[in-house]
Amino acid sequence: MRHSLTMDVVSGDKSRESLTVRKQRATRARIAAAAARTVADHGLASATVEQIAAAADIAPATFFNHFQSKNALLGEMTSEVFAHLQALIEQYLLRPGSAQDRILSFADRAAADAYAARGVARDVVLELMRTRARPGETPPYLARIFTPIAKILREGQQSGDVRTDLDAGFLAEMVLGALNAPFLNWMNDPDYPLEQRLRQAAAFIGEAIRPTTPRPRRASR
Repeated sequence: MRHSLTMDVVSGDKSRESLTVRKQRATRARIAAAAARTVADHGLASATVEQIAAAADIAPATFFNHFQSKNALLGEMTSEVFAHLQALIEQYLLRPGSAQDRILSFADRAAADAYAARGVARDVVLELMRTRARPGETPPYLARIFTPIAKILREGQQSGDVRTDLDAGFLAEMVLGALNAPFLNWMNDPDYPLEQRLRQAAAFIGEAIRPTTPRPRRASR
């Protein structure tokens, strides 16, 4: 009987702990969602902890129970960008299919997601570049894409879907450059048509990496 009672107490402690953890996660998620809305309304620089707390319907003190500062919350938001990017890579770039189809579907989904999150996505990516990118280095969100892009281009060269007159590594650099250009323009101009340009860039890439056809020789006179 004593053993049973002890087990019941332990089980109850675990249950309460689990409930507490769930509540903490729910509150953090509510704060993150409120931060996204606040950043969308006021911009990253102008958004304050007080505004975020009010949007989450909590006291500012409760905010600081979960995040040390606004920058700590932004750090978590940028980490979520990386996690989402990794999910897109696994879903679209690492699936079977031609290199053209995989790159096009990846760009199409990235464009749709960026458009849906507009102001928040732009501010968070700017913060990501400011805090995690070093001068002269590839932006961190591009560095994660390079390896799978180069891999599918090599596979495409082996299957005959991708041109072989240029090295797969060089082609991957050109693909990243074409995908990054719309993002850079969007960083400088929030009204830039990112969704449209990303899809156009993906279509351009698809044509640029297709196998080259030899030019017909001119008949000798």
